Amino acid sequence: MRHPANAYRQFSVQTATPLGLVVMLYDGAIAAMQRAVSAIEAYDIPKKCTHLNRAQAIIMQLEGTLNFELGGEVAQTLKALYVYARAQMLKANIENSAETLRSLIDKLSTVREAWYEADHRPTTAPPASPSISPSTPRSDEYPHASSPTPEPGSWRLSG
Repeated sequence: MRHPANAYRQFSVQTATPLGLVVMLYDGAIAAMQRAVSAIEAYDIPKKCTHLNRAQAIIMQLEGTLNFELGGEVAQTLKALYVYARAQMLKANIENSAETLRSLIDKLSTVREAWYEADHRPTTAPPASPSISPSTPRSDEYPHASSPTPEPGSWRLSG
């Protein structure tokens, strides 16, 4: 018998919009980093490494799906963010720095909110200005690949 939480998670991934999938990936990376912070504070090095590895994998997935042709400057900015995030996670791992992770979590949470807002923007809203901030993606400047199609069960966002 399948666990209800797993079934719900799989259904959520299968029915999400492309922007919604990006939000889910950010949620997974942020949650993994929060668990790594808890592990650092508990002096649990193996768990810290496990959670940081999960967060790194999610950030690499986000980076790997960037579409530089359609995303232009936004995709370039996100690439720089993902490179920075991976470097900060490595630093936090080496230094056992919960503070480094908290700072990164704050930055990624801000970008995650922009993705969430873009996904929930009413369809009748007027088009965004051409001078859009790099942290606020527009649907016509979608910097990630348009149709990430994961294998069932391949994106474990939490747990």
